[in-house]
Amino acid sequence: MTVHFCTLFDMRYATRGLAMLESLHASFKGHMTVTILAMDDRVPALIQTMGRAEWKVLTVDMMGDAELITTRNTRPHREFCWTCAPAFSAHIVNQSKDGDLVVYVDADLFFFGSPQVLLDELADDGTILIHEHRYSADRLHYEPSSGRFNVGFVAFRVGDEARSCVSRWRQQVLDKCVLDPENGYCGDQGYLNEWPSLYPGLRILKNLGGGVAPWNLVTYTVGGDAAQPVVDDAPVVFFHYHAFRTVSVAGLAHIAAIPAWGYDFSKSAKRLLFANYASRIRKISYQARKAGFMTAADTSHPLRDAIRSWLGGNLILAI
Repeated sequence: MTVHFCTLFDMRYATRGLAMLESLHASFKGHMTVTILAMDDRVPALIQTMGRAEWKVLTVDMMGDAELITTRNTRPHREFCWTCAPAFSAHIVNQSKDGDLVVYVDADLFFFGSPQVLLDELADDGTILIHEHRYSADRLHYEPSSGRFNVGFVAFRVGDEARSCVSRWRQQVLDKCVLDPENGYCGDQGYLNEWPSLYPGLRILKNLGGGVAPWNLVTYTVGGDAAQPVVDDAPVVFFHYHAFRTVSVAGLAHIAAIPAWGYDFSKSAKRLLFANYASRIRKISYQARKAGFMTAADTSHPLRDAIRSWLGGNLILAI
């Protein structure tokens, strides 16, 4: 059995995507393929220079999905990226043989352990694997707008049910893929709410180590070490670096980072989950610049403001 991992990103998320893929290779020991959907014209050259030879890069045009191509000219870039995730997943599922696994992963994940332990929850009869947001109490009010489930890690066992699921999902986002919380639309993600009632083979992830993220982190006691953090004694398999922001200070690119914009975490959480990731992103950004690819920081701070933010615990150093 082959596990086909697929992800998509543009240059803004390229350093995160490269970090995610390298962490995947370091942790997953099964037979795998990796396919990247390039969301701008610069990503293919970056992957050719900094990626692995076995990684396959597709463009939207190469997928040959005429309906998807049409939406490129009618939707904002963010909404188009959301539209592409289900269409890309459907493309890979339809290109793969029955029994194989197709796993869509967001570019801003990072694997501390092998996702095989998560995929094992499909057992012999599961066809689709999704995970809940598991919002902390102070974030529960986001569920009606952002959905019960998160789209960052979605697995399909190729077969009739998986094909039916990705076909429906693709069509739904082609019809409408917007951020409209008042009416229950959250890009491609809100559509997952109906899946448990539609697909008998669907499994909801039980392992707490899959899907650790800013919106649930304060729920857990964080321990372990930077190489293998744990939450409530469960080893973190992947962390979702939603709202992570790289920061340039006084002209020094990517020298600091905001762990998660709009969130506040304990010192131990920042040390165990964010410090090494920030350093890794900075290193990849430096390598990209040396290779001729500009990777701008998400934001910049004057030195005085950066010192104030660091002293206040809102900024970490990426060194």
